[in-house]
Amino acid sequence: MRKIGLAVLAAAAAALTSVPSHAEELRVGLAAIATSVDPHFHRAGYNFDLRENVSDALAYANGATGKLEPRLAESWTQPSDTRWVLSLQPEAKFDNGNALGADDVIYSLCRVRNVPGSPGLYTGFIETVANVTDPGDGTVVIETKGADPNLLRNLSYIGIVENPTGAALTYDATTCGNDNWLSTADFNSGAISPGIGHYRVVRFTPDVEIVLERNEGYYGEPAAYDRVTVKVLPDNGARIAALLGGAVDVINAVPINGLETIEAADDLHLTSAPSTLLIFLLADQHDGPTPLVTGTDGKNPFLDPRVRKALNLAINRDELVETVMGGMAQPASQIILEGIFGHNPDLPPYPYDPEQARALLAEAGYPDGFGLVLSAPADRYVNGAQVAQAVTAMLSQIGLQVRLETFPKSVYFTRASDYEFSLYLAGAAADTGEGLSIMLNLAATRDSAKGWGGANRGRYSNPVTDEALANAQTTLDDAEREALIQAAARQSYEDNGIVPLYHELGVWGVRNGVSFEANSNLLNIFYTARPE
Repeated sequence: MRKIGLAVLAAAAAALTSVPSHAEELRVGLAAIATSVDPHFHRAGYNFDLRENVSDALAYANGATGKLEPRLAESWTQPSDTRWVLSLQPEAKFDNGNALGADDVIYSLCRVRNVPGSPGLYTGFIETVANVTDPGDGTVVIETKGADPNLLRNLSYIGIVENPTGAALTYDATTCGNDNWLSTADFNSGAISPGIGHYRVVRFTPDVEIVLERNEGYYGEPAAYDRVTVKVLPDNGARIAALLGGAVDVINAVPINGLETIEAADDLHLTSAPSTLLIFLLADQHDGPTPLVTGTDGKNPFLDPRVRKALNLAINRDELVETVMGGMAQPASQIILEGIFGHNPDLPPYPYDPEQARALLAEAGYPDGFGLVLSAPADRYVNGAQVAQAVTAMLSQIGLQVRLETFPKSVYFTRASDYEFSLYLAGAAADTGEGLSIMLNLAATRDSAKGWGGANRGRYSNPVTDEALANAQTTLDDAEREALIQAAARQSYEDNGIVPLYHELGVWGVRNGVSFEANSNLLNIFYTARPE
């Protein structure tokens, strides 16, 4: 892996010690921006970005320190394994001046299951919640189906919005007896505010720009910048040019060929953090024909574990990391990043063995390979299109006739969720800072009611994996819980259910005079940015 000297966290930590009462605009250029202002619309990293800046959750899983911090819940106690009592922040108010109440928490957690048209619901974060009640004393009581050690880490992704019904809801696992759900379109138009946050959205132009203004009534430490203007710059060259030319102060997803340019500039610097974001391939493993495969007499070849293993053996991960990613990634043979809770140290790397891969295809009945389309987003991941091209070439080397198709992310994930792809490239991260969340999101059987498998659009499924993950959700003992996550990781590895490629390293380019904090979740947190 390439080693570069990056000024990472020291400046950011120092800058937090003093916050000016007012600072000017922060201009940001991002490879992708939120597809909606609605904090519950789509479980995806670029939507997490906006939600974290404009709609606080009950707690915050800090992607820079790994710690869980209070937010709208200023404190909490756990009287029993399945009962949590959260004291709400008394100073928190919505834009209209109304104080935060337990009914807003209940409404928000109910709404997560009831967002029409969502390409990826947040229900996985509330799957263990059995009941939510309002004792009327400034607290909210959450009861879980079983012990859930990660409850508050999961709830840290649910932005709290105001209850519009005028009545308290009775929580249940479906509609909570309500049919008055806030409209995603109203969030996007500005008719509805997304909640209580450091910033307010003043303009949202899909696929173009988001403009934020500081929330002067925010209950906590104020953001340093009065205004944040976020431009979408999916083209790597354009993003680098905007930073070099002074049009923006911060860019994310610095491309490999831009690192030295930024390092050499007198007025710019880089900041980075190891990332839990896994870039992977996932094959359609659902019964029946698969849409973009030819030459198999209508069979879905990916139902055969030998074919799936051939895919893993065909990938030269070291070459992807060194040549395509310029060393700014770590080769992966399992879902959870090394050093993250739940990583299984006993799983060896998949070897690069195209000869064995071809033999496995022959054993499976495909000595001459078959035709397929590899689908990938064109504008979502660092060097994503180049990685997809390299993978296409590698798969072709084992006798597969592969054609690459790329799409804008705005349509890509909807099509993937509609199961229009046979083999696709995507990414998923350990959202909550530990391995259970990404395993449930990527390796658990896809089940919208449970909130499992949101990123598992290939529909990999094994009851052994599911049982281990279900048990991990309710095991309080850390050692036992980690062993269960590791067992699930082993099963998905042995099934070759997923083709892990690498974990990204997050890198930002920053103008001198701006302190911008890197984090392992690859989120762009504007409220921690400070003038130096």
